[in-house]
Amino acid sequence: MLKDVLLVRRQQSLVRTEVQNALLQSLYQSRLSLLIGATIGTTVAGFVAWRDGHPWLIACAVLILCAGMVRVISFGMFGKEPDQRFDRAWSFLYDAGACAFAGLLGLLTFLTLLISDDPTLHLLAATVSTGYAAAAAGRNTGRPVIAISQLILCGLPFTLALVMMPSPANIILAVSNLLFLAVVVDVTLKTYETVLSAFHDRQEKLDLAAVYEKLSRTDPLTGISNRTTLKQSLERMLTKTRSHVGLIWVDLDHFKEINDTLGHAVGDLVLNDVANSLTGMTDESGIVARFGGDEFIVIQPVPNAQAAVVIGDGIREAMNRPINANGTLVDVSASIGIAVAEGGSVSADDLLRHADMALYEAKSKGRNCVAMFHPRLEEQLLRTKRIETELRQALERDQLALHFQPIIDIARGRISGCEALLRWRHPELGEIPPATFVPIAEASGQIEAITDWVLDRACATAAGWPADISVSVNISPTLLRGRALQSHIHEVLLRHKLPPRRLELELTESVLVEDNPNVVPMLRGLQDMGVRMSLDDFGTGYSSLSYLCKYRFDTLKIDKAFIGDIDRSDEARAIVQAVASLASSLSITVVAEGVETAQQLRFIHEHGCTSAQGYYFSPPVDVAAIDALLARTNGHPAADVDDEAKIFVQHSLPGLKRA
Repeated sequence: MLKDVLLVRRQQSLVRTEVQNALLQSLYQSRLSLLIGATIGTTVAGFVAWRDGHPWLIACAVLILCAGMVRVISFGMFGKEPDQRFDRAWSFLYDAGACAFAGLLGLLTFLTLLISDDPTLHLLAATVSTGYAAAAAGRNTGRPVIAISQLILCGLPFTLALVMMPSPANIILAVSNLLFLAVVVDVTLKTYETVLSAFHDRQEKLDLAAVYEKLSRTDPLTGISNRTTLKQSLERMLTKTRSHVGLIWVDLDHFKEINDTLGHAVGDLVLNDVANSLTGMTDESGIVARFGGDEFIVIQPVPNAQAAVVIGDGIREAMNRPINANGTLVDVSASIGIAVAEGGSVSADDLLRHADMALYEAKSKGRNCVAMFHPRLEEQLLRTKRIETELRQALERDQLALHFQPIIDIARGRISGCEALLRWRHPELGEIPPATFVPIAEASGQIEAITDWVLDRACATAAGWPADISVSVNISPTLLRGRALQSHIHEVLLRHKLPPRRLELELTESVLVEDNPNVVPMLRGLQDMGVRMSLDDFGTGYSSLSYLCKYRFDTLKIDKAFIGDIDRSDEARAIVQAVASLASSLSITVVAEGVETAQQLRFIHEHGCTSAQGYYFSPPVDVAAIDALLARTNGHPAADVDDEAKIFVQHSLPGLKRA
């Protein structure tokens, strides 16, 4: 038995603190049993002392009363959730009190049997000590060492007293009491194993629940808060914070390219580095969360909106540094949207929505910048969303239309082609310019269906024109990233029996800057088919002479901004002259866009521009008007150039006559 007790003692030292605390609390919370035990023990001790009157019995009774009162008071002071720092002290107090009370009851029995001759007092003392020993063993199953200690202290003195008064009956009773103690010890040890196992199972379930709770509240990659925790924290902060709350939405620029080129492992290291940087820049009152993908959100109480902007600028500057990802230096930048609200003035959802709008504004400004929410952004977004929604129905409702603006061959004095320009007249919003709805169509994925419609209508219309008149169609850069455009153009040309040389596709320099690997094979395939290529708005983007060699353009269109400045800017005149000379040496047709005056026409003609386009000749007109215009000006035999030019000047394009 002693071996078992020592083993249990060793096991108890290995039991986790949480389990020991739970066992200790279970003992302190059993207040009724302790009160009953203390009351019975004190009452019996007092009665025995009063009845016999021996000083030793009186002293023992007084000590039992004191020990019982101390235990009852200590149990009353113990809270339901004690401070963990005092667990060891509470444990010592419980153990000392339990052993003292049990030992004093055992001493009372021992003294009563040896001093008193009253059998009734013998019976009372023996019954109380034995009963208390059994009850203490049951009550302290979670603490087997203290349970066995109480058994021995309470029951063994009874056996010693019987042995000291030898008689057959006393010897039998002494042996029986020893066996009783051994049985109770064995039962106590077995019960303790069961109780300990139950507590371990309970604690493991609590630990597992804590792990799952942590996983549900944190981002598994970076270890910071996730979207769910962010929302809860933001709602709590908006409710409790009396000052302003700043929400800073950080979106890494072009992060997909990092994953695609360097791999997801490097991308994960970058995300972790960014999370650590943001956490280091936020004080204790702030929260950093990963909203998803490459987006992070910082919420921070701030004195005013300007303070939030200062934090946002600091984050943007901190992001503009190379990140060392396992030896690979990765350049990172971030677009940042900021929204600030007074505590309680807006909901968490509204503040997130405002910051998202500001982030969209930052991206539209070219990324790597900070934008602050303003109510006008919400108005713009609502209008954008409406345009996006109703644009999907514009084709079905026949709200889109093509207008055509003639392109003039200056030397021959006649129309050489027409540019197809998309128009949308909304029944409520009125005329919506392409500069407004085309970017929305590109962003929402509608541009392909719209371009298909434009190509079909443009080629169908051009098929009815004279055989030497071409049609130009603007192509969105997004369409050149795929492979469907070439086959669709081939189908449209066959359907309308339009020769490929009469179709010219106008591209902007932005598609060339991207250097997408699909662009070159796509353009080469279209050129091999016979379709002509035009570089639109030349000189306004990241112009590079290498584009002209790499992509073999048939036409360069000088942007109207340069043509409009010819009358007042030496630089504009020099650029127009240089582009025209360059194109001439490369046998590329040059079209000057935006010609509005005779002086502009005279200048571009004298400096090598072969074609012109603008309101000086004709605004964009509908299909019926362009057909009528072509019939009046280009419906004559091509060989009779002088007569055609004369008719052209007199009837349709008086600007040439004035020039």
